[in-house]
Amino acid sequence: MDFLQEQKRINAVNNLEILDTPNESDFDDLVNLASMIFEVPISTVTIVDSHRQWFKAAVGLTVKETSREISFCTHAIQQSDYFVVSDTTNDPRFANNPLVIDEPHLAFYAGIPLRTSNDLAVGTFCIMDKIPRELSNRQIDILRILANQTMQLLELRSERNKYRDLVLEKDSLNKQLEESNQRWRFALEGSGDGVWDWDVEQNICFFSKRWKDMLGYSENELANTYESWISLIHPEDKEKVLKSLNDYLDTFQLEYKLELRMLCKDLSYKWILTRGMVVERNISGQSKRMVGTHTDISNRKKNEEIIWQQANFDALTGLPNRRMFFDRLNEQIKRATRTKSMFALMFIDLDGFKSINDNLGHEAGDSLLVKVSKRISQCMRDSDTSARLGGDEFTIILSDLENMDALDSVAEKLLSAINQPYQLGSNVGLVSASIGVAVYPNNGNNRDTLISVADSAMYEAKAKGKNCWVLGT
Repeated sequence: MDFLQEQKRINAVNNLEILDTPNESDFDDLVNLASMIFEVPISTVTIVDSHRQWFKAAVGLTVKETSREISFCTHAIQQSDYFVVSDTTNDPRFANNPLVIDEPHLAFYAGIPLRTSNDLAVGTFCIMDKIPRELSNRQIDILRILANQTMQLLELRSERNKYRDLVLEKDSLNKQLEESNQRWRFALEGSGDGVWDWDVEQNICFFSKRWKDMLGYSENELANTYESWISLIHPEDKEKVLKSLNDYLDTFQLEYKLELRMLCKDLSYKWILTRGMVVERNISGQSKRMVGTHTDISNRKKNEEIIWQQANFDALTGLPNRRMFFDRLNEQIKRATRTKSMFALMFIDLDGFKSINDNLGHEAGDSLLVKVSKRISQCMRDSDTSARLGGDEFTIILSDLENMDALDSVAEKLLSAINQPYQLGSNVGLVSASIGVAVYPNNGNNRDTLISVADSAMYEAKAKGKNCWVLGT
């Protein structure tokens, strides 16, 4: 592990504020559960510091920490997934390790790295035994679940500490400056987030200047009311937001956190990350006051959309690409199995495309592919899927196929549409199509079989002279 990466990892450990903290039942319960499930004498939640490994929770150990030089967990945090040593005495890395030779005489070790959202391994969740062992894939999956639960506890604990510090800072500012609410709001807004403060019992909200600026409103343009906030939520998100908020208030969770779209003054929508927590309860324990922040995550969402678009759609034609085609085909098989319906899978290969590409150039070839994709789409219903696999190969999924006559009609319509002249700059191009078809469930009931049948039928269409379609057998 290089120095910079290790420093980032150590920073992540420190940010958790977990080292040398007292025992906590949530972590203790997990290691006890692991010990019972796997029937091992030792299980730990281990945090790997710069020079030591420290046990946040442990079963079967009398020490709270050991040196990293002899630790198995140092090896485990360098793995992307699990790390298992089935027999330490036959492993040259550990055969002479003091933990193997002396107490606790480890003969077996299995650990899962505890990774933050930034993929930094802060420690491990591990089990150990004094006799050699093997783990099944199912047991490794169980160990992963326990490790994931441990990491969620660590992150939840860290978030709780952040809000604890937030409230402490607020109280300190209030006392020092004798401005009960205004000063802590200014402190929070220094991060660029908007602040909201909700009096739950009176159903009154305060929105900071930055909160309103984020949506394009001036200080006096938006009323500081709960109703104002609700009215700005995107209609498709409103039910989700209200349910999440009510669930939070009813279940005494530590944090409220949700992504939603909110209406701006210019009538556009921004993606907002809202986070909050209850800071005051009444004598009955019910929520009295809740505070939180709004963060503009529109750019992040836009980038995520671009990445998703690039991963699932062909850049040239805009059609679904190979990846999305396979996803759609899998879903169509599930749906047809559930509804006992038929659908057709069509493989299309253009006849004469190479000649146009070679003689008129790649720009003309790309233009032709775009025009072909549009003609194919015009022959489809909204419920159908057309995709470009690459080159001059296209696929179509015809959903809810009523009968073979309907298939014949669509295939002939496609052949006719594709086999029309194309204006390519100052030139005119002409291509045809060879189409192979597989029908579910007649030709197969799984993805690989249907693809193989349709592909073979397409080559049979080419052998028959092209510009035709063939139903696979």
